[in-house]
Order: sequence, then C-alpha cells, then structure tokens
Amino acid sequence: MYLLKINKKGDLIDDDGIYGIPEFSDVIKAKGLGSRALMFVAYMADYDSPYRHYTEAERIRVVSKDMFGSYEWKGVKDKRIAQAIRKYIELEYDPLEAQLAAFNEKIDEYTTLLENTKIDIENAADIQKVMIGVEKILGTRQKLLDAIERRGDKKTIAGNRELSYLETLQSQGDA
Repeated sequence: MYLLKINKKGDLIDDDGIYGIPEFSDVIKAKGLGSRALMFVAYMADYDSPYRHYTEAERIRVVSKDMFGSYEWKGVKDKRIAQAIRKYIELEYDPLEAQLAAFNEKIDEYTTLLENTKIDIENAADIQKVMIGVEKILGTRQKLLDAIERRGDKKTIAGNRELSYLETLQSQGDA
C-alpha cells in the first residue's frame, strides 16, 4: 500500500503523518471507526490494494467481510469514511494508474459481453470484431503496465534518510 503502511500482522502502522491529514485523523479518532476503518479506506482506494480487481460495489462487500466479519459493515455509511476515501484517491492519483483502471474496467465489460453472448451465424462477424478490439485494448493495456513498471515503485517521503552526496557537500560548504 502506498499512503498507509500495514504490518505483517495486518495492523495499521501508526505513522504520525496519518494524523496530518484531517480526513484520516477524523476516521481514526471517531468512536466506532478507528484504525481498522482507516485500513478499510486504504483497501478500498489504494492502487496496490489486493482488492483492486473487484468492482467498487463488490469491493465494499468483500473488504467489509474480511475486515469486520460482515458483508454489510455499518461504518460504510459514515460520511467520514466517504471523505477519507475521496482524500485517499486524491492524494494517490496517478494518471497512468487511472488509465490502467479504466482499461481494466472496459476489459471486464467486454469479457462479460462475450460470456453472455451466444455465437450464431448472424452475429459471428460482430463477435469477431469485438475479440479483435479486445486484443488491441490488451496490447495498449500492456504498454501502460510497461510504462508503470519503467517508472518504478512509488516511494514514500521519509525524514530519516541520510543526506545525498550533493546535500553533504552543501552542508560542508563545498558546493
């Protein structure tokens, strides 16, 4: 996950930076919500969420079940959750990832169309055109994936890193 860190036990790592974002802080401090609810936000919104392949409606149900033991977690209706999800999406926005998500959604729609359409002599040519179109979309999707891979992993900004070579020279007055 990019904005929030989750440890191997599945708990939110309590980073001071979380409290600097009012929408996140509101969720953590709210009675009945807390850090588990903020993890729900991350699982719903993060590009690297293991639940990203679900549609939004299905993701709500599955994440609710996995996090809170019920497909109908009541916290979903809390306006602070919606505000935190919007803020998470805003902070994490990446045009390449957004394009990839749009391509994935359209591929899913085409897959559903193909699964639900019986091929007969009347529609065989149209189905073939759809399949050729899907092949082109998959090729473009792969180019997006390659661009994302070339860009490299996103890095969080941390204040506990050593100085770079240039910063070291500047601090010594040599640069």
